[in-house]
Amino acid sequence: MKWLLLGLTVFLASCASVSKIGPGDVAVNEKMVARLGSAWNRIDVPGKGKIEMWTADGLPLDSLMFYPAIGDGEVLVEMQGRKAKQQPRFHATMQPIEIVELFDAVIAGEGSNFKLDKLSPVTFAGGNGFRFDFSILRKGDEVELGGAGYGVVKLGKLYLMVFRAPKIHYFGKHIGNVESIASSIQIHN
Repeated sequence: MKWLLLGLTVFLASCASVSKIGPGDVAVNEKMVARLGSAWNRIDVPGKGKIEMWTADGLPLDSLMFYPAIGDGEVLVEMQGRKAKQQPRFHATMQPIEIVELFDAVIAGEGSNFKLDKLSPVTFAGGNGFRFDFSILRKGDEVELGGAGYGVVKLGKLYLMVFRAPKIHYFGKHIGNVESIASSIQIHN
């Protein structure tokens, strides 16, 4: 079994590609545009669906995830080992706290522990959105991560941007840049 997992990991790693993006305006999955003040790395993994992942210093040191234009009844992430009916799904009528709970379900599916620290209204992508600050105790290495997420529902679709990084150093290092990116987001219909 160990050899199978090792082989699968090597195979998946060989399929992913990394490209430098920014500074400047960068398209996010053709649904959003972000203005970057510095360079980031876009990680493209085949079969990831609508999700787009960026990192400044490399995984697992930090990640900036975009979930653009998630429609009513769609999942944020296809969770392995769950049947279609068991997948947590977005609904256009969800309130911000319910969307945070949806994200929490994804984190719990990874085996990590999620704790909401703060939820507040903000302008995001030109709409009445929300910001949620959170902590995660990451499964496997027990590293405590800090996180900040921004979301808005426009025309029945969810636009979500989530940053997470170890609290020790990387969260503080990048949160200012992440806040600038969040304030620059524009939606393309």
